Amino acid sequence: MSRFRYSPRAMTAEVKRQIIKYTICLLLVAVAFSAFAFVSHCSFIVFDDGTYIFNNTAIQNGVTWEAIKWAFQNFDSSNWHPLTWLSHMLDCQWFALDPAGPHLINLTFHIANTLLLFLLLHNLTGRLWPAAFAAMLFAIHPMHVESVAWVSERKDVLSAFFFLLTLLAYARYVELRRKTSPPPGVPPPVSATFDKDSKIRVRTMWMAYGLAVFFFALGLMSKPMVVTVPFALLLLDFWPLQRIASKHSEDESTVMPRGSRAKAVQRLLVEKIPFFILAAASCVVTYIAQNTGGAVKSQFDYPLAERLTHVPVAYGWYIFKLFWPANLSVFYILRPGQDSGLEMPGATWFLLLVTFVAVVCIRKYPFFIVGWLWFLGMLVPVIGLVQVGNQAYADRYTYLPYIGLFIILAWGIPELLAKLPFRPLILGTGFLLVTVACFLQTVKEVHYWKNGLLLFGHAIEVDPKDETAWAILGSENARWGNDRLALDCYDHSLALNRNFNLVWHDAGLLLVREERYAEAEHAFRVSLENTRRKKDKVELNNDIGNVLVAEDKAGDAIAAYQNSLELSPDQPIVQTELGRLFFHENQYDQADAAFEKAIHLNPTNEEAQVCLGMILQGKGRDSEAIPHYRKAIEVNSNSFVALNNLSWLLATDPNPELRNGPEAVPLAQQACQQTGYKDVSVLGTLAAAFAEAGQFNDAVATAQKALQMADQQGKAELASSLQAQIKFYESRQPFRDTTLEAH
Repeated sequence: MSRFRYSPRAMTAEVKRQIIKYTICLLLVAVAFSAFAFVSHCSFIVFDDGTYIFNNTAIQNGVTWEAIKWAFQNFDSSNWHPLTWLSHMLDCQWFALDPAGPHLINLTFHIANTLLLFLLLHNLTGRLWPAAFAAMLFAIHPMHVESVAWVSERKDVLSAFFFLLTLLAYARYVELRRKTSPPPGVPPPVSATFDKDSKIRVRTMWMAYGLAVFFFALGLMSKPMVVTVPFALLLLDFWPLQRIASKHSEDESTVMPRGSRAKAVQRLLVEKIPFFILAAASCVVTYIAQNTGGAVKSQFDYPLAERLTHVPVAYGWYIFKLFWPANLSVFYILRPGQDSGLEMPGATWFLLLVTFVAVVCIRKYPFFIVGWLWFLGMLVPVIGLVQVGNQAYADRYTYLPYIGLFIILAWGIPELLAKLPFRPLILGTGFLLVTVACFLQTVKEVHYWKNGLLLFGHAIEVDPKDETAWAILGSENARWGNDRLALDCYDHSLALNRNFNLVWHDAGLLLVREERYAEAEHAFRVSLENTRRKKDKVELNNDIGNVLVAEDKAGDAIAAYQNSLELSPDQPIVQTELGRLFFHENQYDQADAAFEKAIHLNPTNEEAQVCLGMILQGKGRDSEAIPHYRKAIEVNSNSFVALNNLSWLLATDPNPELRNGPEAVPLAQQACQQTGYKDVSVLGTLAAAFAEAGQFNDAVATAQKALQMADQQGKAELASSLQAQIKFYESRQPFRDTTLEAH
């Protein structure tokens, strides 16, 4: 007879729990979507979205094999996050450059993360309502708006997705491990059935473990901030998984002897070795990426003592914003010495006090120490010990760390109110009020992300002395064509920080657009004086060179380009521009060398191929010039100069081994088609090609047409040359360019 009996009452209770669980899931989805629905009306912003998407040609072509290799090999944006790049490529492939699609993808990931967090907390603790409250706070807390409404923060929601999948897979692994390992003192069954089931459980257990490691790797390839996963797993081992039975445990039956606890901790650390290895590798790659990109602030920029001083203040700021998420901004400027006075000691004592309380309450409220250490530990990569950029804080940094504080609130508040009358009513009312307050503030914050003008205008309202916000507002105005407003914003930014090199550079670009070249040159030179990064110096020297070309100062432009090439020789476009300037200055040997370097760096450089061909042709080295013209035409079949010059050489060169009339004719005809047969010189080339091909009647007719046009246009020298050529054609002789022999 079976040991199990059907119980309608028990079945009904289980069904009710499942209905409540799925109803909560639907409610979380509905509330999160409603709070963030306006993101579908938001546009890209110039701050990072240009670098990540609308100015990034590697992204805009969608997912290709070349793009995949680029995603895994580059350190653009001072980060290594290939999965994030691939997700942006998919956005462009699916939605082109319509911002609504990427914004909704961000929201989809955020909703998925909300559900995963709810399921994780419920599965780990068995507590439905605390898990629901923590998930609701995660879903609609205003501090999470930046991570969802900013397309460039795809890395936040994507890495969080894999982070939560890692924890879920790990929880499944622990569950199966407990089933596989019998309790102490109980002999393992030896039946064949158990052996078979045990093997299946062991296989499934290690599959779950492998998935946890795999998801962790994917998370690191989305954003390296999830490097704290091993730390989070150890916290979960303590609570709620209770794999370390502390001497402070409330349940005395689970207390281990000191030696057993040490062995348990050792075993758990060994179990995390693959996670630690991945985390260490990610730290190294991330530091290299950020240092290569110049994002890491040096000891000179921001001394270690000031960084350490800022750390407790930053923790205190994040805690304050948890309870009062007002006056949020997309950028909080970091100012040296801004944490002087009582802020640092006050924040330090507060952190120590909370930590002391968490340790004291470890026996009765283990969730407190876990949530608190979760918050402190997950912020370590971005708290400022290694300062990246010049922001003091960032709302997006709270996306995962706040989960620890949400756990403290969700499990702690019911415990604090345990003895109050009408406790369910109080908790329900509080839950509703907090949800409504967060919902309304989140909706308000999302609307600031409609466009960059509104977003950075609000940032300046929050902090009128934020030079970075002024600078980016200027860039947004420039992007939308509001040049005068953009320059005003740049002036405000420079009034706050006269040495802000990026603002000088952006102002210079805008002045170039307005053809105010002298002012642009000055702006670029000031920016160069205040720039340390090699990459920026290269770009600024090129900008100065371009402005000097526009000012018709070829000698100074040559010097600027040479300065750029000294820093970075592998610039085919700059080598080409330098060669062109040398060519027009009649410095043919220098031009020859520059074009040779440009072609070596990029054989498909049409302009360099044509120009080098012209130099060689001018030196009488026609046999060397012809291959360059052919390569230019191979690159661009409509390369006008290459078509005309190659046809002329094939038709008129004194060397019979180089001449080829049948090939010269279609080349000249193609060049003529581009000018509508109205260019005198090209018509002359076509006449010579006809003659070399033996089509003398066509040669005479074409040359006479060219002569008539030359007379009408007053080109006497060209008309005289055509008259001489016509005499050759009328006597049924091809024309030879004797000037080539002179060389």
